[in-house]
Amino acid sequence: MTIIVTGASGKFGRAAVEQLLTDIPPNNLILTTRNPERLASFAEQGVSVRYADFDDPESLRAAFAGGDTLLLISAIKVGHRIPQHRRAINAAKKMGVKRIVYTSYVGTSAGNTALVNQDHYGTERLLEDSGIAWTILRDGFYAESIIDAAVPLALKTGRWVSASGDGRIAFIDRSDCVSCAVAVLLGQGHENRTYEIVGEELWSFRDVSKLTSKITGTPIDFVDVSDDGLYEHFDALGIPREPSEFDIDGYLWCSDDMVSFERELRSGRYDVVSSDVRQILGRAPRDFRTVMQERMHALPNGEFELGNEYRGPDVT
Repeated sequence: MTIIVTGASGKFGRAAVEQLLTDIPPNNLILTTRNPERLASFAEQGVSVRYADFDDPESLRAAFAGGDTLLLISAIKVGHRIPQHRRAINAAKKMGVKRIVYTSYVGTSAGNTALVNQDHYGTERLLEDSGIAWTILRDGFYAESIIDAAVPLALKTGRWVSASGDGRIAFIDRSDCVSCAVAVLLGQGHENRTYEIVGEELWSFRDVSKLTSKITGTPIDFVDVSDDGLYEHFDALGIPREPSEFDIDGYLWCSDDMVSFERELRSGRYDVVSSDVRQILGRAPRDFRTVMQERMHALPNGEFELGNEYRGPDVT
């Protein structure tokens, strides 16, 4: 078996490759990326590193040559994923790939209007119609993402602004998602199945704000706002409304994405718990409280940094 990993220079891809190399030889891996130089350390180990761009079908076909199993890690630009994933799936089919494992998102359904889920719903339909064996991993909201993105601002301002109401979601550590993907890639009996890769406990953003206060001793006021109020909040931070190249830590942020997500969160769309992680890994997913405690130590002490270049204003 030769496994292709797309987006291998990203956080998820790199972690998956590191795990895979503990079980399979380097010459059984093909890594694709728009930035091959970032994977030089893997190339030195004998892994095949190839250039590929989701917007360049020819590059995808060349990169997928010789592989039989594809880990299709979702592209990062919301609203653009479906055509990009279509090109990847078509290239895989053209090059004889037999199985695709795809990183989707929790709560994906025809009725979910969040931009992120519309992307994934369309991709899931493409996979089902492809004629290739598929496995869909509906990864939950990464625990580290909510901690890194929301907690520093809340600590600095003493306010957690949200339109999510009391909607709840089961956070999951990214490492658990990676481990599940690797286990499915290397395992058997996962063809044409959909797994909910989420935690086993539901949390609201209000709950997370309270936990943040408890851990840090910093009072935080949870501020309920409307969708329009949340747009105004993100406008004040300089975040664009529509998808763009506004990159924070490898994720392209836009408020259309985040507001539509919080609207669906408020409606209960992400109220999903599952034992799938336990089934795949033979253990429970990491506890959100533990991840929170560990990650808080890596955050600036009350300092909000939105990115390496951009500094968001105080929200008062």
